[in-house]
Amino acid sequence: MINKKFVSPALMWLIIFSGVALILWLVPAEAVLAQNAFTYILVVSAVFYWLYFFSLAVFINRQAAQSSVKTEKLVQHGVYGLVRHPIYAADIVLAWGMFLFWPRRGVLVSAIWLTLIMFYWMRLEEGVLMEKFGQDYADYKKKVPMFLPRMF
Repeated sequence: MINKKFVSPALMWLIIFSGVALILWLVPAEAVLAQNAFTYILVVSAVFYWLYFFSLAVFINRQAAQSSVKTEKLVQHGVYGLVRHPIYAADIVLAWGMFLFWPRRGVLVSAIWLTLIMFYWMRLEEGVLMEKFGQDYADYKKKVPMFLPRMF
């Protein structure tokens, strides 16, 4: 059983920002990747991905930005029909876009940190949602990928 009071976006972001601050303070700011036109295209794509998934997810389900504990209905349409965690997916893609824009070692480690914490949090929230919605959520998990939309 999951202690639901710990499944909080505020706690998740506190952990992420604390880690990123520590990483940026400790890790040298050496470049690890050369920038070119392709990386800029990926950066712009990441920003559009974030805008699309984040804004539509919040528009469709305002409770999702608060906590899975407060979610009262299982939303399966719109961006939630493409990925189960559109807000986290958008934030992860944006973090990697930021790395491509500032390809420094500290930003790379920060993107990895954010990705790991968010994947852990997605798993926590899925446990809460399975408890709350049971078989409906299990069926939803079978149909819709967690993080990246299916291409075909």
